[in-house]
Amino acid sequence: MPTAKTPKPRKSDRAPSSPHGTLAWLAVVRAYNLCDAVMGARLAAIGLRVGEHEVLATIATTPGITQQMLAARCFVAKSGVSMLLKQMEGKGWVRRDSDGADARVRRLTLTEDGTAMAQKCLAVQAELVTAMAAPATEDELETVADTMNRVSMVLEALRSGKA
Repeated sequence: MPTAKTPKPRKSDRAPSSPHGTLAWLAVVRAYNLCDAVMGARLAAIGLRVGEHEVLATIATTPGITQQMLAARCFVAKSGVSMLLKQMEGKGWVRRDSDGADARVRRLTLTEDGTAMAQKCLAVQAELVTAMAAPATEDELETVADTMNRVSMVLEALRSGKA
């Protein structure tokens, strides 16, 4: 027996997200999770994991970065960076060179194979970012970037206990 379809509520008819912006937060979380899933699948197709991509992309754009600086910049836990670098060194992608000024410091660079892999993973990233940005106007992208930068500042303050 057919049932009548309920019309989709208009934006003005919907209950507000909440005083805390729950609907906006859920939209950001959903987009992030979908991006992570697509990125993970695309990287897997070229034989990489997301953490390896983060390390390759960071070293490619900041040659000579230290392991400590890499850990601070990557979306990889500090404990995982050392293990990941060891694995990537074993694959012949990364080289750890002594710093002439401080023997305790190791400078990270990519090998020729590492550079080739970094170019592949950066192309995957560029393709995904282009696809994600396609439905938005330049003004909308600027608004999103501005808003998320301000949100990040609040979250950094919360993380550090200053808020």
